[in-house]
Amino acid sequence: MTDTQAECLDLASFSQLVQEVITGSVRRHTFTRYELELLFDLQRSRLRKSSRPDVLRRYLRAVQHHFAEESSLLPLSAFLERQNEKRAAPSVSSPALGETN
Repeated sequence: MTDTQAECLDLASFSQLVQEVITGSVRRHTFTRYELELLFDLQRSRLRKSSRPDVLRRYLRAVQHHFAEESSLLPLSAFLERQNEKRAAPSVSSPALGETN
């Protein structure tokens, strides 16, 4: 098996785990390093249970996009940091009325 095939299997397994977490039916006994990191990040995060499924769906799309570009899995903690930075970034405002440049 080539490295690319192994990475695709990891992505498929990872995606399946995210889906299992969303539905609340994780029945595995063995996990990859990336899957354990996801579970630890999820446990450490301050996500409300009610918002978890939506956040995990967006995270899974981001992981798939990131994997397509860089062939690596995006940690949940990095995804959540990016989301917080986007929310905290000041929006570009138009000049106030009456101001001239």
